Amino acid sequence: MMSMYDPLYKVIVISGETGCGKTTQLPQYILESEIEAARGALCNIICTQPRRISAISVSERVAAEHGEKLGESVGYKVRLEGMRGRDTRLLFCTTGVLLRRLLVDRSLKGVTHVIVDEIHERGMNEDFLLIVLKDLLPR
Repeated sequence: MMSMYDPLYKVIVISGETGCGKTTQLPQYILESEIEAARGALCNIICTQPRRISAISVSERVAAEHGEKLGESVGYKVRLEGMRGRDTRLLFCTTGVLLRRLLVDRSLKGVTHVIVDEIHERGMNEDFLLIVLKDLLPR
């Protein structure tokens, strides 16, 4: 996995079988890599999920795997509800939540990584998010 994680690449597409860890393990791997490189305090990962229930349940699972309470380094944000703290470095949210953030923060200031999960479940929000994120990439 480390060979594909190169700062030269701004976009990486991950494809794998159901249950192989794309949703739960990849974000943790990125966070742990940033911590090992002494960039953990600067790391801010947003991982989108197509549905509220998946954003919440995945965040609960990842926090449990970290051996911590939800809202510490791992949190979630869905419409009208969220659990995150000052030290949250990995935030699971719905696609709509990230789109609303982009309305007020076009540059995603402070965000170091964006993971658009379950993109094969294409919808209008997901397609629009990809267009907006593409425009954020440095040319």
